[in-house]
Amino acid sequence: MDWFARDFDHPLYFRIYADKEAEAALEGPALADLLDLPVGSSVLDLPCGWGRLQPALEDRGLCVIGGDLSALNLERHAREYPAPLVRLDFRALPFREACVDGVFCAFTSWGYFASDAENLTQLREFARVLKPRGVLLLDLTGHDFLKNASASIENTWFPTPAGYRERVRWSPDRRRIWTDRIMDGERFRHDIWIPTGNEVLEFLAQAGFGLDQVWSGLDGRPWHPEADRWIYRAIRI
Repeated sequence: MDWFARDFDHPLYFRIYADKEAEAALEGPALADLLDLPVGSSVLDLPCGWGRLQPALEDRGLCVIGGDLSALNLERHAREYPAPLVRLDFRALPFREACVDGVFCAFTSWGYFASDAENLTQLREFARVLKPRGVLLLDLTGHDFLKNASASIENTWFPTPAGYRERVRWSPDRRRIWTDRIMDGERFRHDIWIPTGNEVLEFLAQAGFGLDQVWSGLDGRPWHPEADRWIYRAIRI
């Protein structure tokens, strides 16, 4: 089983990521502003999780459809943030070509798959379902920032305020970050490819996107290689 199919569909997921609900009040409006689509535009929120960012998109007058692999997240989404929802795999989106105006892919939800080919397929699927000149907002961890920030704590277990223990390691080829967590005796490991700035641009181009703008944070600062967050607004060519 893919790690994300298990980890994001586990009941402890909501305790591990409890702080994300509060962060949504800041992240949602800022990301919706950077997406910058006209009122009435159709947007796929991929992955939508339990829907924490949906209100910000709807406040911009956007028509939102949520999609996620986790049935548990979709069940919570339906209770707390009712919306059209679809259970899906990024590698084969269940939508026709050129059917939406925007794809909204919030914080580091690209790079889950084990191979470059699969991660490229995700972007190509995003491009396929977008209308010509449709917009992708891709929100990522800054590679250089994460590399520097993890240097002093790599391979060290430490407790967190949420009640779990965490350890961060890089894969031997230094392309993927492995985040191990233990909570209530359950072990989890995220295994995420963290692309360099050049790799992001290369993959977007291969998938059929042209870069519109890229920023170094929610406040729309110009891109910097050492920023903690890289946010790309790309246009389907």
